[in-house]
Amino acid sequence: MKTLVVIPMKDPQQSKQRLSAVLSSNHRQQLALSLFKQTLCFFRDHFGEYPVLVVTSSEQIRAIAERHGARVLMESRSTGLNDAACLAAQWSCANGFVAQLLVPADIAVLDKQEIGQLLGQRWNAPWVSICPADDGGTNALMTSPPDALPFQFGIYSSEAHLAVALKLGVRAVVLQMKHLAFDVDRPVDLEQLASLPHRIPAQEVLNACNRY
Repeated sequence: MKTLVVIPMKDPQQSKQRLSAVLSSNHRQQLALSLFKQTLCFFRDHFGEYPVLVVTSSEQIRAIAERHGARVLMESRSTGLNDAACLAAQWSCANGFVAQLLVPADIAVLDKQEIGQLLGQRWNAPWVSICPADDGGTNALMTSPPDALPFQFGIYSSEAHLAVALKLGVRAVVLQMKHLAFDVDRPVDLEQLASLPHRIPAQEVLNACNRY
């Protein structure tokens, strides 16, 4: 099954606004970039057979993505995750992809087994697989065809994606994934990130903050 991996990424200056109370603008940018690069390296090193498309309005992100071998779809301006996902789905369909796996760029620990389980699914289209975040958002969404449903990213989006899939008669699978559930959005997430037993580059950003 021809599947595209999609990674939406904001301009780093606009990233991680929910952490503004505890991290400076510079540290938020460093954290966002560190997690983004980690995500690119993960898919390049472990799932290199799957093309990766980065959707962004940032020339800085474009350059980083291309250095890591990813394709880039430029937005004229950043209008949110739903629009980025929709733009990617249109591109996916136009380029012959049967399925699309959208993964945010801020998952703290990407696990090869979890991602492999997602990419290995085979159902009769249309179908979606939803991986909820700890806060009720959606931390991975696989759709076949890529535009199987209107995207619902936002507060409690995992429930919203499931509801719209059921309404449209699209087969929906909800997968609870330990590692995929943890993204870095809130101050409480920084504490969990700092306590991870295996070191990742994003932890060095926190160490530089002298806060966690």
